[in-house]
Amino acid sequence: MSISEAIRDAMVSGRLEAGQVLTEEPLARHFGTSRTTIRKALAELHIGKMITRFEGRGFLVGTDSSVLPRRDSIEQALFDLTARDKVPRALSNPDQILPVLREELIRALPFGPLEINEGKLTEHFSVSRTVVRDMLSQLRSSGIVEKNERSKWVLPVLTAMDVRNHYQLRILLEPVALAEAAPNIAKSHIERALAQARELGRQEREPDAEDISKMENALHVEALSGCPNSHLLKTLQKSRLVLAINEMFRLLLGRSPGTSRLILEHIAVLEALARNDTAAAASLLEFHLLEARERTCKRLQTLSVLLPPNLPSYLAPGTISISQTALLNER
Repeated sequence: MSISEAIRDAMVSGRLEAGQVLTEEPLARHFGTSRTTIRKALAELHIGKMITRFEGRGFLVGTDSSVLPRRDSIEQALFDLTARDKVPRALSNPDQILPVLREELIRALPFGPLEINEGKLTEHFSVSRTVVRDMLSQLRSSGIVEKNERSKWVLPVLTAMDVRNHYQLRILLEPVALAEAAPNIAKSHIERALAQARELGRQEREPDAEDISKMENALHVEALSGCPNSHLLKTLQKSRLVLAINEMFRLLLGRSPGTSRLILEHIAVLEALARNDTAAAASLLEFHLLEARERTCKRLQTLSVLLPPNLPSYLAPGTISISQTALLNER
């Protein structure tokens, strides 16, 4: 009830505007509750005719289901209310802030290069520079941010050629890493990852972005972590940026075509690992990466026609290095 009241107050005050899409996952992350709790809170608002269903996933703020859906981040709209202790949880530590920062940066990825102002970022979340630098370092390991030649934090240029280059690296190295990691992957991890992937495949509705991210992380990060070649893993780490593109697509457009094929490809690799057929698992992983490369480039092409969003105050157009000029010419 307190969550539904907080969302209602944000709508009445105008911070959540008509047409804004409300879905369970980001709300659950913001309030630190399960999606079941959020589902009940949204049901209360729906009964009270504060929100309405529409053709997409989730609800629209307001009663008009024909308005153009808006998928802006809801974090700042709800942050003011949490600061006044009217909801169960506020953003108050790095563990809570990091997912919010990650989502804001992923939403801005198609519109890079963008420079991150550390000072404004500390003000944005009311944390120290040490906390900010620690969070950015964690995001760097995922390839979402990097440091430029002036040691400034930036969101990188993201082009189809850049994505293809990242995937080429993964296609060459990930099957090798998986083959080397296979003897070290716990059987329980494979069984758990396989069960979760199969469950996603059985769902009638499109899986949440969080569930897809967990599935990809289980194969491309956790399973590969058993590879004894640390240099190989460090090289692959630099190409994890492409894993964020599918998440970016879902955040900006609310859907992700091809999810069913993605799930089936993961199931095939995990089934091969479960029967100890390492050669087949490596071969199926290579096939999956080849397919994923084409899907990702098509999605990136779709995102390139979007108008830039209202960027957070800590993001500003970045300078372009000589090495990036050729990539931007492609765009």
